[in-house]
Amino acid sequence: MRFADESRDLALGLQAFGLTEYEAKVYIALLSNGPSTANQLQYVAGVPRTKVYQVSMQLIKKGALKELEGKPVRFEALPPEVFQNVLTEREHGIKSLRRVMNSLKKVRERNIMPQDSIEERYLSLGSQSVLLKLKEGIVRSQQSLKCIVDSWGLHLVQECMEELETACRQDVEVKIISSVPPVLPTFPFASSRMKIRYGRHMQGRSAFIVDNTEVIIVNSQTGRGFEFMLSELKDAIGEDLFGEFWRTSTGSRTLASVTNTDNLPFLIDGQRMGKLFVEAVCKAVRDEKQIEKIGQEFINILGERVDPKIKQESFENAVSLMVALMQEDLGEETTAEYDPLTRIFRLELPSYQEGTPTSAWYFALAGLLKNSGIKNELLHDMPFPEARNRIIQRKFVGTG
Repeated sequence: MRFADESRDLALGLQAFGLTEYEAKVYIALLSNGPSTANQLQYVAGVPRTKVYQVSMQLIKKGALKELEGKPVRFEALPPEVFQNVLTEREHGIKSLRRVMNSLKKVRERNIMPQDSIEERYLSLGSQSVLLKLKEGIVRSQQSLKCIVDSWGLHLVQECMEELETACRQDVEVKIISSVPPVLPTFPFASSRMKIRYGRHMQGRSAFIVDNTEVIIVNSQTGRGFEFMLSELKDAIGEDLFGEFWRTSTGSRTLASVTNTDNLPFLIDGQRMGKLFVEAVCKAVRDEKQIEKIGQEFINILGERVDPKIKQESFENAVSLMVALMQEDLGEETTAEYDPLTRIFRLELPSYQEGTPTSAWYFALAGLLKNSGIKNELLHDMPFPEARNRIIQRKFVGTG
């Protein structure tokens, strides 16, 4: 970063501590060059000669400078720690404001019945206003900017490079999730505060979340947008939706070496790739003992990382849960049923699905039976060409 640019950014930052523009320039000049006379300051600080002395005396009153003995008069900047009290007061003020805000929300919640209608407001933006509003939001941001964008949204991001660079310099965290473009974009600046990943996005629209307090949604077809200040919508998009998309996205570094991006949307879809991997495992594993062993490991991992109570469920409840999840996993062409009276499990599949059923819950069920000491007896596994289906029946024998 050039020194002039750094000085300009520092001057803007010092104004947040209560300094005027001239005061900030004089303080930075003295901090950089050491004790200086008023005549020297007019050149190094870029402040008019007639203003230098007055500005320096104001800084002395604010405790940021001191006047040195001798002639001509020289001024010296005190260490930056003199502003610590201002920072501490601001932090206390922000905490107090947050407490007041939370209290106000509680008062409002107590006085609004759930069935009441509440009129909320949003701002409708024309296509010409969207970019301006987005740039204003980026400049105004203090903590974070989160973007979920398609190709049009990525174009808007690239139109805001100057504002994004300024935000990153001010320690704003910028996170962008984009659809995979034909050519990965390049950015004119590099910052550890800005991260871009590729993966799931919002079809036909983009969302920009500023400081988790403002949401701008843009329609990619019309270019129009909407600005919302609703805390409920902010939480749903800024926290839940964005967090889920971010976890399942892929970093730009991973994609940088890929020459053909045609299949990238599929390759970086973790859920779809996971299903393909399960399908590959099912085609390779046919041995009952292997299926049981994999199922046991799967249940152990679920118990350790997802829900410890899954191991504490009664046998019948656990079987019902896994059969329901298996049905959901295998889709509408499949029927999975369990009769607790006869303890018979029945699975009806399309005839083209050969081998081990392609569901992790089929393995989990086998692992559950093994852990419970219950015999998993295969009654039959037969195709029915006329009906174009295949039926698997198993009987669970023993005490669970």
